[in-house]
Amino acid sequence: MSEQSPIFITGVGRRVGLHIARRLLAQGCPLIGHYRSETDDIASLRDAGAVLVQGELSTRDGVMSVLQQVLAQTDSLRAIIHNASSYTPTRRELDDDLFAQYQLFFGVHMVAPYVLNEGLQPLLLKSKDGNADIIHITDINVRRPNPEYDIYCSTKAGLENLSISFAKRYAPRIQVNTVQPGPVMFLDSHSEEDRKRVLSRTPLQIEGGAEAIYLAVRSLLDNHYTTGSSIVVDGGRSMAE
Repeated sequence: MSEQSPIFITGVGRRVGLHIARRLLAQGCPLIGHYRSETDDIASLRDAGAVLVQGELSTRDGVMSVLQQVLAQTDSLRAIIHNASSYTPTRRELDDDLFAQYQLFFGVHMVAPYVLNEGLQPLLLKSKDGNADIIHITDINVRRPNPEYDIYCSTKAGLENLSISFAKRYAPRIQVNTVQPGPVMFLDSHSEEDRKRVLSRTPLQIEGGAEAIYLAVRSLLDNHYTTGSSIVVDGGRSMAE
């Protein structure tokens, strides 16, 4: 590792997490990235100088493995960015798959951030530039939940609540904030009709892109006087609904 303390990001294998990781690496920030499955994008991050740790954040053993891997790589951290997420509509059958789905969301969105924050707090307190941040990436639907995705929304709302608790408990040494994305990147499963409907309800009328989330993250890393706050990055959608 360099003389700077690294930034640890979960879920760097694709989409927003991959983009944030690439942008930070391009700026010369040492990076530890978590991923679940090996891909060509993960290989490209490794080639660019990222240190990578693998693990399944929905299970106790997986989270503890990721924690131990990070502890083995560095004795200090500049920031933790919790980007890893799972997103699917809620099952409506009261069966084992529903319980498994809820446990997965709860594990990835709430348990894993809690355990990693607690386990890595001592490293944040040793940040080499004196500043330390935790950034949770949540969702605009923590305030206006979508019934079709209600258990996803509820666990993201839980993460938003946890963020405030951590902000209070870790002050004054560690700043804790959230970024709430709106329609920044559509999924391949979204139809053209879905995209048009969403953007018609979004005042800025464009898909924000991963760069919009990176800029929000960067602004929090650069601001020494913000904690317990949320940055909404949704093109105005939550304002309009």
